[in-house]
Amino acid sequence: TSQLSSTGRKRRLGFGTKGKSSFTVHRSEEVLPDDIRHLVKQGSSVSSDGEGSQDGDSWAPSLKGSDGGQLSDFIDGLGPGQLVGRQVLGAPSLGDIQLSMCYQKGYLEVEVIRARGLQAKANCKVLPAPYVKVYLVNGKKCLAKAKTATAR
Repeated sequence: TSQLSSTGRKRRLGFGTKGKSSFTVHRSEEVLPDDIRHLVKQGSSVSSDGEGSQDGDSWAPSLKGSDGGQLSDFIDGLGPGQLVGRQVLGAPSLGDIQLSMCYQKGYLEVEVIRARGLQAKANCKVLPAPYVKVYLVNGKKCLAKAKTATAR
């Protein structure tokens, strides 16, 4: 498992300011066709006491199915609660990222827990310094954005 931060520190990004009215974060969901709905098993890395799992593989869902194939391989790489846009289905995965989100008192905190399996561009001799960009979007309007420092 590769850490996003070489020092082992988690990265935090925050949205919201004091004195500003609060905003609502809506979650969108992709709908799966009935014939592949049985392939996805919902999982969670959060236990009943609210603590996150320490197991590195617990945040990836399980897949059950006999047909395999590209869609199964793609779904196998998704984490709990991870959503997929239709545009992404044609693009290869460039790695996995685990995030934590907490919304309290008008402030949304996004914590980058880890990144793994990051892929470099083809024919690139030097690995890029990874960073995470987060956008807070309401419909088509970007309300706020933040970026972590690069990690080597």
